[in-house]
Amino acid sequence: MKQVARELGVRYVLEGSVRKAANRLRISTQLIDGSTGIHLWAERYDRNLADIFAVQDEITEQVAGAIEPELLKSEGSAAIRRTDNLSAWDLVRQGMWYFHQVTRETHLRARELFRDAIQLDPALPDGHIWLARVSNGIVAYGWSDDPAADLHEGMQAALRGVQLDERNPYSHYGLAIISVFSGALDQAIRAAEKAIEISPSFALGHLVLGLAQLFSGRAAQAIVPLEHGLRLSPFDPQNFVWFRALALALYFAGQGEPALEAAKRALKVRPSWRPTLETVVLCCMAIDHMEEAKTLVEQMRHLDNPAVDVFDHLKKHNPKWAEEMSTTLRKAGLPE
Repeated sequence: MKQVARELGVRYVLEGSVRKAANRLRISTQLIDGSTGIHLWAERYDRNLADIFAVQDEITEQVAGAIEPELLKSEGSAAIRRTDNLSAWDLVRQGMWYFHQVTRETHLRARELFRDAIQLDPALPDGHIWLARVSNGIVAYGWSDDPAADLHEGMQAALRGVQLDERNPYSHYGLAIISVFSGALDQAIRAAEKAIEISPSFALGHLVLGLAQLFSGRAAQAIVPLEHGLRLSPFDPQNFVWFRALALALYFAGQGEPALEAAKRALKVRPSWRPTLETVVLCCMAIDHMEEAKTLVEQMRHLDNPAVDVFDHLKKHNPKWAEEMSTTLRKAGLPE
């Protein structure tokens, strides 16, 4: 596959097969990084022959969604090795690498790099877009010493990013995500919808739309965009947050079994993240999996990481949900 990629002069290769039986089609496809041979995404489709064009559209959308986060990570990884003659864009790419590590130290380092990029080139939209994203992350994960100031900086950066590049879905995503955690939920929904309008295969647009709907108290309306975004981007480093959002949306929509499945998928991405474990317990309690809930509660007693919860803001907007979650977790044996 590496040789094929070199001969074609491409970075990614999509390969697959089609089998036909009567009026049924089975299409198997996989996306491969031509430089490494790593499989990024694979899917199988069983459809009626009449659905062939719909399947083509679906494959195109999912391939675009799978490539996007991998490309961002690889660009950041390459840039991190450069130490001299750095351009503003080099600084942004280095910051992207640190951003995707999702720790307090790497988020703070990423913010420094994005600020430096803006200082070097104030007209580069990406510096502002990524500063908005990292500012939000620092607040959301509980890593901020001054949340109000960081949200303000992030909001100003997001607005500037939109002004500089209004046709970039990332600029509208930056505005949407910082608006969610700033409490401007209607603005968040509008920005998310704009990002999707610009790029229908933009996974983060769908994900932040679902998040904004969830924070707005509309759990049932949050499910479809969250599920769609996760299908488009199955390997995002922050999927432990998005799967947890989906789990809570399903939970509050009264769908206990699917909620537990989503919560467990979040746990696969970040096994020791206490808030995710709490969500699994919550979902177990909803469908009377008491023994499993007790086992997880005991597991949490041995964790030394702080209980930083991205969804504290969700609880502030939805006090009845917060009370329900707190009551259920107490019943499971978790202390206040």
